[in-house]
Amino acid sequence: MSALKIFDWDKKVKTNLRNIKSGDIFCFALSDQKYGVGRIMTQNSLGHVAEVFDKVLSSPVVDSLTFERLGDPIILDSYSLFDRKTEGDWRVVAHQVDYEPSSDEPVRFVYGVADNVRLVDIFDNETALVGGKGKYPLYSPMGDEEVKEHFGI
Repeated sequence: MSALKIFDWDKKVKTNLRNIKSGDIFCFALSDQKYGVGRIMTQNSLGHVAEVFDKVLSSPVVDSLTFERLGDPIILDSYSLFDRKTEGDWRVVAHQVDYEPSSDEPVRFVYGVADNVRLVDIFDNETALVGGKGKYPLYSPMGDEEVKEHFGI
C-alpha cells in the first residue's frame, strides 16, 4: 500500500480538470454530514473512470484506504463535478502516491447501435462487441445524482 498525500476538504474546494490524476481520492457530500468516497482510476475522453467505495464517512477525511469497492467502476463527469462545481459537492481530499490501475480490470463500457456496437475499457481502448449482447454499463459520464442513484446512496 502506497502512502497518501492528504488535502483538507476546505483547502481544495475546486480542482481544475487538467489537475485530476489517477490515484486521487475524492469525497462527495451526501446529506446530514455524510460523505461518499472514491478514487480516480484513469482519465478517458468523457471524463474520468472512478471506483466508489463501500464506506460512508461522517467527515471528509481519508487517512487510509481500508475500503472495498462498491460495484463496478463508473465514468464521472469530472468537468461538472470537480472543475465547474455545477452539481453536488465533490472534492479531491487525498492522493494515493504510486497508484496504478490494474491492466486486468474486467469492466467494459458499451456504446453504438445495431451492428456497430463497441466496447471500451478503462483506458479508452475500443473493441467491437462480437457475439452475445451481454450486460455492459453505458459509455456515458455520470453526474452527482446519477452516481448516487446508481449505487443507491
